[in-house]
Amino acid sequence: MKKGIYRYTYLVLIISCSSFAFYIYNKGKNTVQLPQLKDRNAELSLAADWPIVQKTTAQLLTEIKKKPGQNKFYLALAKEYLQEGRVSGNFSYYNEACLELIDHVLKKEPKNLDALCLKGTVLMSQHRFEECKQLMEGVALENSYNAYVFGLLTDANLELGNYSEAILMADKMVGLRPDLRSYSRISYLRELHGDVPGAIEAIQLAITAGYPGGEETEWARMVLAHLYENSGDLVRAEEQYRMALEERPNYPFALSGLGKIAKANGILNQAIQYQLDAIKIMADASFFEELVELYGLNQQLDTMNEYAQLTINSLKKDNDIAYKDQKMGHFSDRELAKLYLSIKDFKNALEYSKRDYERRPMNIESCELLAWSYYNLGQLSELKPLIEKAMRTNYKNPEFLARIGIMQKAIGNQSLGLELIKSAFAKKPYLDTELEAVIWML
Repeated sequence: MKKGIYRYTYLVLIISCSSFAFYIYNKGKNTVQLPQLKDRNAELSLAADWPIVQKTTAQLLTEIKKKPGQNKFYLALAKEYLQEGRVSGNFSYYNEACLELIDHVLKKEPKNLDALCLKGTVLMSQHRFEECKQLMEGVALENSYNAYVFGLLTDANLELGNYSEAILMADKMVGLRPDLRSYSRISYLRELHGDVPGAIEAIQLAITAGYPGGEETEWARMVLAHLYENSGDLVRAEEQYRMALEERPNYPFALSGLGKIAKANGILNQAIQYQLDAIKIMADASFFEELVELYGLNQQLDTMNEYAQLTINSLKKDNDIAYKDQKMGHFSDRELAKLYLSIKDFKNALEYSKRDYERRPMNIESCELLAWSYYNLGQLSELKPLIEKAMRTNYKNPEFLARIGIMQKAIGNQSLGLELIKSAFAKKPYLDTELEAVIWML
């Protein structure tokens, strides 16, 4: 009798322990290790929004711990981290953090619109353009009146070179919600199709629609400054950069922009200092690209190579991770190719240009970059089809036109090549020195 009771008690104990173990295991599966807010560097920590970001993030982390079943707090935290990635430049960490939070929500609510849109935004940030396009096409089938969905489809198609589709998506977006984000996309589409006055008009509407000093507003102002630069109007470009610094002190892209103005005016030491100041705030690859070029122009070749290698190593690490892990890293093939071109490592430039082209063979800038890499290696037989694809939108960026013109002359189209080069100089008399040197050698 006692043996039977013992067996029964033992069996109940085993079942209870197993049930408890299953509960603990299942609970662990359904919780997420909450990613924390990273400290900003000294300069960025002085920004007016930093105390607000810290307070908001702390509140959201507390709410999630109190109410782990409420998905809205996970998504609110993901939005905070997404914006912090833009502000700090620490995209790798915050993109991964966002995906952890978003995927946690999508496991419970596979059709949660906010979560899907946030995931699409992270995919764009990681340069996973095709993945974003496929995801958002599915979302659009059930959410045909959401402007953000069509904004992401505009971006993905733009990067992939599906320009007709991008125009359709942008038209839907601006029809649903004419605001800073939609006007910004209209501006870029107009620029890509050679309508620079129309691009300026649209980005001015975007700035007016935005909140002064907001990161998105001041980024739109950077676009306006860039358009003025490429139209040869340095005075207006500089005005926009300085205005951005008034509205958003120490905005690194505005500092970098002033460096470009100084470079155009031949004040190289000042240009270098502006880029160094920008890098202190945010280690963006574009600032390093500018700095590498400036050190080359200033004949500081050892420093140029040092910064180039430092940037290449950093980008390659993230790039390699992106190829191995779908949730991590950041595709940087284009940035790597441009850096290798700047230090005249044309073999590696070609390798990374090919990688970028393989991922988006219809993108005009990808076609031009690959063609330019072939040109620098003397492989002229590869140029014609790439140049034809690159020219199909009537893009009028001066450096772009100059490189295309140089390559047209190289394959025997002398008059067309000369016309494009003249057009580039007419738009921007202070072309990059490296390009000017190539042109004068023709």
